[in-house]
Amino acid sequence: MKNVFWELLKTSVFRSNFFRLFFVLFFAWGPLQGIFAQEKLVLTVDEAVKCALETHIDIQRSAIKLEQSKREYGHSWNKVLPAVSVTGSAAEKQGWKDSESDTVSVSVGGTASLSLDAGLSDAIKALKSTYEAGKISFDDTVRSTETAVRKSFYRLLYLKQSLETSRSTLDSYQKQYDQTKNKFSRGVVPELDLLTAQVNLETARPDVDSALASFNNGLHEFLDTIGIEPGTEVELSGSLDDADLVLPADYSLLDDCIEKSASIKKLEQDLKTARYTKSAKFNSLFFPSLNVSASVNPEIYTYDRKAESGTETPDWSVSVGISLPIDSWIPGSSSRDAVASLDDTIKDYEVQLEDLKKTVRTSTAQKLDDIALSQKTLEARRMNVELAKKSYAMTEEAYQRGTKDLLTLQTSLDKLRSAELQLRSEQYNLLSNVLELENTLSVPSGTFMKKEN
Repeated sequence: MKNVFWELLKTSVFRSNFFRLFFVLFFAWGPLQGIFAQEKLVLTVDEAVKCALETHIDIQRSAIKLEQSKREYGHSWNKVLPAVSVTGSAAEKQGWKDSESDTVSVSVGGTASLSLDAGLSDAIKALKSTYEAGKISFDDTVRSTETAVRKSFYRLLYLKQSLETSRSTLDSYQKQYDQTKNKFSRGVVPELDLLTAQVNLETARPDVDSALASFNNGLHEFLDTIGIEPGTEVELSGSLDDADLVLPADYSLLDDCIEKSASIKKLEQDLKTARYTKSAKFNSLFFPSLNVSASVNPEIYTYDRKAESGTETPDWSVSVGISLPIDSWIPGSSSRDAVASLDDTIKDYEVQLEDLKKTVRTSTAQKLDDIALSQKTLEARRMNVELAKKSYAMTEEAYQRGTKDLLTLQTSLDKLRSAELQLRSEQYNLLSNVLELENTLSVPSGTFMKKEN
C-alpha cells in the first residue's frame, strides 16, 4: 500500500491535486475551528428569566408543596371512606386431657368501620384553603424569582459598563502617556508631567483588573441562579437605557395596593385556614361523634375428626354508636389548651395582617417617591455627561496646544468617567425600584414600562 502511494505521488496529476487539497485544508482550518467551536450564548433578560423559571430551586420546591396540598385537597373525600379489612384463618384444636376432642375450624370474613365527627366539614374546608394559599405562594415565588433575575441582569450590565469605563480610562491614560512622552522628548513639558502620566497609567491597570473580577464574580453567581453551567461563554444582550421606558410615577396605585398584594392575599388565606382548623378541632373535641361498624363472616366451618361431622355457623353484625368526649369540658384539659392555642394562632395572623397592610402601603409610597426622584435625577445626570464631554474635548484640545497642563486634563477625564458611571448607576437604581414596585403590587414585569413599537 505504501509503495502504491509513492508511485501515485510521482505522477504530476496526483501530486498537483494532493498539494492543492493540502493548502485548501491548511487555510480553511481556522474557519473550520470557528465552526466546530462552541458558540457563545447570547442572553437577553427575558431568556434569563425563562431559564431561571425552569431550573430555580425555590420554584421547584414551591411546586412540590403545591402539588402536595392539591393532592390532599383533591383526596379529601377519603375522610368519609370506611376502614375495610378482610380476614381468613384456619385452626386445629385438640384437648390436653380429653383425647376425644379433635376439631379443625376454618373462617373467612370482613369488617368495616367508619367514624364521623362534627369537625369533618371544616377540616375539608381547611384543606381547600391550604391549597388556595399554596397557589398564591407559588405564583409569588415565581414573581419574586423573576424580579431577582431581572435585577441581577441589570446589575451585570452596570458592572459591564463599569468595566468598559475602566478600560476606556486606561486607553485614555495610555494615550496621554504617549503624548506626554513625545512632548518630553521634544522638551515641551517637564519630567514631572511624564512621571504623572506614567503614575496615572499604572494606577489605571489594577482598576481594570478589579472591575473585571467584579463582573466575572457577578456573572458566575448569575449563571448559577438561572441554571446555566458555570464556565459557559455568555454575551449579555440588553441595555440600561431601558430606564428611558419607565412610566412616570402614578400615585393612584396607593388606592388599591393592598388589594393587589400577593403577600396580603397569602396571609389572608392562612388566616382563613387557621379559622377552619380551629373550628374543626373544637367541633371534634366538644361535640359527639358517630361510629359505625359492621362485620360479616360468610364462612365459619368446624369439623370434628372423632365424630366425623362438621358444622357451619356463618354470621354478621352491625353496630352504631355515639361517643361524647367528657374530658374536653374539664377546665385546663389538653383539649381546651389545644383549642386555645389555635385561637392564639388566629390572633397572631390578624396582628400580622394589619401590620402587613401598613407595610405594603408604606413600601408602595416609598417606591413611587424613589421612582419620581430617580427620573428627575436622570435628567440631571444626562446633562452632566454632555457637559463633561464638552469640557474634556475642550481641555484635550487646549492641552495639545500647550495652554492646559496634564493635571487639568486628568481632572477633566476623571469628571467625564464619573459622570458616565453616575448616569448608569441612576439608570440601574430606577430599574431596580420599578421591579421592586411590580413585585410589591404583584403585577407582571413591564407593567410600568412603555410598550416599544
